[in-house]
Amino acid sequence: MKNSHGVRIGVGLTAMVLMVLAGAPERAAAQQTMSVRATSPLGGRGGGQVTRRSMERYADILGLDQTQRETAMAIFEGYSATCDQARKAQRDAMEELRRSAEDTGDHGVFMEKMPAIQKKSREATQGAEKSLFADLRSLLTSEQEARWARVERMRRRETGLRGGLSGESLDLADVVHTMKLPAEPAQLVAPMIEDYESAMDVHLRAKEAAQSEAPAFEPGKPMDVEAMQKQMEASRQMGEKIVQLNATAAEKIKAALPEDLQQKFADEVRRRSFPTVYRESRVAKDLDAALGLGDLDESQRERLKEIKAAYAREIGPLNDRWADAIREAERSGQEGGMALGGGGFISMRMGEEPEALREARKARREMDEKARERLKSVLRPEQQEKLPKASPGGDEEMGDGEPKMMFVVEERSDAPPPK
Repeated sequence: MKNSHGVRIGVGLTAMVLMVLAGAPERAAAQQTMSVRATSPLGGRGGGQVTRRSMERYADILGLDQTQRETAMAIFEGYSATCDQARKAQRDAMEELRRSAEDTGDHGVFMEKMPAIQKKSREATQGAEKSLFADLRSLLTSEQEARWARVERMRRRETGLRGGLSGESLDLADVVHTMKLPAEPAQLVAPMIEDYESAMDVHLRAKEAAQSEAPAFEPGKPMDVEAMQKQMEASRQMGEKIVQLNATAAEKIKAALPEDLQQKFADEVRRRSFPTVYRESRVAKDLDAALGLGDLDESQRERLKEIKAAYAREIGPLNDRWADAIREAERSGQEGGMALGGGGFISMRMGEEPEALREARKARREMDEKARERLKSVLRPEQQEKLPKASPGGDEEMGDGEPKMMFVVEERSDAPPPK
């Protein structure tokens, strides 16, 4: 088994992957390559904590007055402090595990003790969240109480719209909210959004129920690979239903918007459906930073503008090709995933990555490299040194804010036949 990115990630994430793969590598190696990508449940955006932005949205939905809002945010500050303490305690405990493993050479300590550490942290944050919502609800008038169900649905979208398929994590209600539509189109799409929220909630409740009934995978014990594969397939099918709902609802909402807003909406939906593809690239950030340098001469500035314009023209079709290849690969049924406690997620692919996907990613990478070389050819060495430095261990395909790593279990010709 190897880390295919060679990225330094926290030991807790490594141990999490090893727990999930316990008992699986032998069978996978006997058949074909298996790729495993994990997003860490140890904090960050994937940790599922209520954010300040979410609290502001809840206040808007409920129609809180200024006094209520101030009280709600004070409650949130207490909740946030409790979560910070729980995360710190978890980090300290994980660091102690790391030191112990290095001192003794026994790395099995992670598989033995990490679940209890995660459980303690999860119980602390879940308890804090329960108190947060109870205290928030106690502030409401009877009229505001009637809107509470929408807050609960929003919270389920925040925690439940997580998965391995492109578009499975998309929340159209949030897309519309962030667009800040003018009054008339906002009124037109409002009933569509409420219908969407209700329909999505049905899927998310079913997803919650399925996850609660799924078999547990205990560290240190042989994994029932067949049960894991069934769970992943069930998760993939539920994910496809969510993706389809998002696609159908997005078309209806787009059609109801004024023509000048339709493309903006469609672009945002696609960007959120394929965040790895459409997020701002490293070279685009470097071009902007280079144009902001104070010691450029006019010739340099004009050449940089030309490079930026050419890059902007060329990147769109390549990104669309990459996104389409991702979706086609997902339809093959070889990919799946399962949620982990605390907001983590394991994505797995059985078999080699499709050639079309490899080629699409390669084409995008080569274009980035070409633009980067052109950028370097324009700047003097001392100017290049002024550009922002990449994060240690950074990766062009892994930068959306959540710790990730990928493992690959290689095929073995001498492996025993599957049982």
